[in-house]
Amino acid sequence: MSQGPLLFPHPKTTDDIAGSYHSLKPWLLAHLVKGRATYPEHPQTSRLESAVLAWATDLGLSEDHIKITSEATPGHLVGLFAPQAPWDVLLPLAKLQMILFWLNSVDLGSDQPVGQLVEPVRATLEKGRSPSDGPDILRPLASLRDDIVAAGGAGLIPGFTQLLLGFLHEYTARQAWENGAPLPSLDRYLRHRTRTAGIVLGMWVQRLQPGLVGPGEKLPEPLLQLMKQGSLLVGLDNDLHSCHVAAESGEQLSLVGVICQEYGIPLDMAFSCALTLNAAMRYENANTAAAIHADTSLPDTARKHAQAIFHWVDSVYTWSLETPRYGLRSPDAPEVPASSHLNGEASSHLSGEACSHLNGEQQP
Repeated sequence: MSQGPLLFPHPKTTDDIAGSYHSLKPWLLAHLVKGRATYPEHPQTSRLESAVLAWATDLGLSEDHIKITSEATPGHLVGLFAPQAPWDVLLPLAKLQMILFWLNSVDLGSDQPVGQLVEPVRATLEKGRSPSDGPDILRPLASLRDDIVAAGGAGLIPGFTQLLLGFLHEYTARQAWENGAPLPSLDRYLRHRTRTAGIVLGMWVQRLQPGLVGPGEKLPEPLLQLMKQGSLLVGLDNDLHSCHVAAESGEQLSLVGVICQEYGIPLDMAFSCALTLNAAMRYENANTAAAIHADTSLPDTARKHAQAIFHWVDSVYTWSLETPRYGLRSPDAPEVPASSHLNGEASSHLSGEACSHLNGEQQP
């Protein structure tokens, strides 16, 4: 006896992501918070926010850049994911997060081809200075490079350059998708999201923190895998709790829309699939962290570093709950139990198979 199709014959695809999100928000957030803990504000947060705003002002950036700086709370974000880092690591990390906010909101607008930034960015990071007539973003990038080198991280610059150029390359593809090119397959989107979440860039610079695998040391492959898993997870979290903001601003590309296209399913089902994907990836990420912790062939610094990397995902999620841009702190948002982040503890779940879409990724 033949079985009929399991899916709806005429599913809605990406008609009203924002509307579907708002009706599903309590249910969605209740599932996203499972197995998580949120973290309290770092004592250096206000100082970091003031330092980043002063830095942006001193660089003479545009009014748009300054406005976003005053709203983005990069100091709060950095204090959450690097709670044990000293000031000379916290500040470069906060500057990096601000550069990524600027790139996302000002410098990678759809009216400006991303490709024109690639060579100036490469030259700025390789030579340590920005051209006088270059885009605004080059000045803070050159300043950040100076900070990294001054903190003993000259050995991080080549890998950082490769990562940032990969980030820009993915935004070139994103612009095409936003301007009418067919949406990518789910596999392609996951590779895209791993790079554009920007988290590996921060994890790379965090190697300045004492006690981790430092700038002059080879980063073990399991830590690279953990970084990429964490970056993808941060991207998936962001897609699930901010897709309504993107849809309301007219963006075409989203995890939910890609899933609708990939499987021909309606929006409410796509949200369920996205949640399942997120849960599976959290399981894999925790398993990778646990395997590193149990591997006695790795040095103690690598195991401590794995804990620091694993800490990022829920730290960024904590910031996402509190940032005004996503509007998640509302009466219908579920509460998440808080725990202290200053002890560096990270919980983990055990066992699982590696995700095939991350295999073979060898870049930093």
